[in-house]
Amino acid sequence: MKGYHIEELTYEQVKPLLNEETIVVLPIGGGSKEHAAHLPMGTDMYLCQYLADQVTERCEVITLPILCYAHFPAFVEWKGSVNVESRTFIDVVKDICISFARHGVRKFLVIDFSISSKYPLYTVATEMNNEWNAKVAISLGGIGHRASARVLEQSRGGHSCEWETSLMLHVRPDLVEMDKAEEEYNPVLHHTVEEGGIYVGHHMVTKSGVNGNPLLANEEKGKVILEDMVNDLVTFVEGFRQFKITTY
Repeated sequence: MKGYHIEELTYEQVKPLLNEETIVVLPIGGGSKEHAAHLPMGTDMYLCQYLADQVTERCEVITLPILCYAHFPAFVEWKGSVNVESRTFIDVVKDICISFARHGVRKFLVIDFSISSKYPLYTVATEMNNEWNAKVAISLGGIGHRASARVLEQSRGGHSCEWETSLMLHVRPDLVEMDKAEEEYNPVLHHTVEEGGIYVGHHMVTKSGVNGNPLLANEEKGKVILEDMVNDLVTFVEGFRQFKITTY
């Protein structure tokens, strides 16, 4: 393993590893969030941890324990789903980054396994850049897009769908109950952010809690997509390592 999980190190081992050349990885994936009847509440957490483990194995990074509570406003009506309000979430993630920035770290990679939390994370990245001259990179939904475009068959999706179900069938098949999966779609307001136009806030309103077609999912699709996602992250980390932050 090239990188380190910080929770496995002693304080004396950590001290020399944290400096301006260090890349700190913060995984963020909901541990208690509705994922329909066929996927576990911790789906985001399991998938995000998988990506973080793969990056840590292949890259010289310091990876933090996963943050499993985040900004999920679309799920506030679903029992058991935890939502952290935007400003609170910003402050928590920013404080985590500052804890390392005050000791010289200037490069962070947030592996974020959601959609809604990326918006407050943009604010974290901007404020850390302006206040600490630190670069916070945020993984977006586009990682692994080539493989997704090649193997997925559903017309559209976004939650507990063919994509997410396939990933879980590869990572934690023991927690997937495919006999309970069903196809359903959230209504679409055309010219929203999904089509690159205007964003409109929305909730998960399908009866099943699914947006997409998980019936098309299989483990092989998940394996192919995850390999592409990991490769995208590794490629970014290697480039990020060479990036020189200008000192003003």
